[in-house]
Amino acid sequence: MIDALKKDIRLYYAFCFLTGFYVANGTAVLFAQALGLAYSQIFTLTGFYMLMFILFEVPTGALADLIGRKKTIILGCVVLALGAVASGLSNNFWQLFSSYFLWACGFSLISGASEALLYDRIADDKLFSQTVGKAAFFAILGTALAGIVGPYLFSINFRWAYFGSAIPFTLAAVAVGFFQENYREHKGFTFTNHFEQIKAGVKISISNKFILWSTGILALVFAISYTFSNTYQPYLVGIGFPVAQFSYILPVMFVVQAVGGWSFGKLLRFGERKLFWFAMLGIALSVSALGFFPMKTALALIFVFMFMEGVARPLVSNYANRYIDSANRATVISVQSMIGSMTAAAMLFLIGFLTDRIGVYSVLIALGAFVLMAGVVLLIFRPKNVQA
Repeated sequence: MIDALKKDIRLYYAFCFLTGFYVANGTAVLFAQALGLAYSQIFTLTGFYMLMFILFEVPTGALADLIGRKKTIILGCVVLALGAVASGLSNNFWQLFSSYFLWACGFSLISGASEALLYDRIADDKLFSQTVGKAAFFAILGTALAGIVGPYLFSINFRWAYFGSAIPFTLAAVAVGFFQENYREHKGFTFTNHFEQIKAGVKISISNKFILWSTGILALVFAISYTFSNTYQPYLVGIGFPVAQFSYILPVMFVVQAVGGWSFGKLLRFGERKLFWFAMLGIALSVSALGFFPMKTALALIFVFMFMEGVARPLVSNYANRYIDSANRATVISVQSMIGSMTAAAMLFLIGFLTDRIGVYSVLIALGAFVLMAGVVLLIFRPKNVQA
């Protein structure tokens, strides 16, 4: 590997760590409560925040393909820094609601462009699979560290966690600024070009059977991930863990997830098809088992789930990027992310409705069963290809 590529890979790891080091992530609900918001208002904010991604995902991906991924990512980091400051300055529901548009826009600018930037720079499927797994490790490591720093800053002043979040996002923009993007002729932004780019990305996403299949798997992983993130806290309380112990449990969860991402490249030697079965069955069975065995020892099952999720995300990413042409890569990835966000939002509303009626344990059993059935169907009908 040449030195210039090694440097860019290290810069990408730094970028992932810094964007993962979203300091206010673990105190967002507490911040809203400090402003006097009711739980109904907080959940309304969360629901609309998911819908905001649907608004921004595809247009920002198309923008990256038109003007360049590097420029788009830097812009996204700047918007996120502004979003952090705007949220920190908020004093009521509508001000906080407005700041969430900046968060959704910023993360959307990054989501499709970052993978496209890395894949085209490496231009090697095997090396990309190793790098994207390790990048996930650094991102989650940043999230774990944020889980420690955020509550500390919040305890000093409830606004500081948001203000502190602006620093890593700004540094992430600097890191990407030194990244060497592979030269590719860009059409440039016009409203006509933007519309045509979006149309082309959507058409490819629907017509390419490999991309369409990976979108289905990605939507399933998104849905289970976001749903689980909203159920594990009451589950842990229900099986006997006090909230005070979350400060120890959550960082371990994130680290285990990061280890899953790091291990992806090595696990790939067993074969991509086998790894898809391993990850999806592991996710489905661990979630259902949590509902069947609600006891403290079930914490080990949560760690299994986190590891499997850590493997699944780079696995799907590596598979999808293989079949996307460079000119439309960021747009297509953004289309996939949008569909994933829509699926996750629908699942969140449904699970929220069911949890009030049948309880967390029964919901986890049903959720695992759904993932098992949907996952098996998708894996059985996976398009055949020579690289599996």
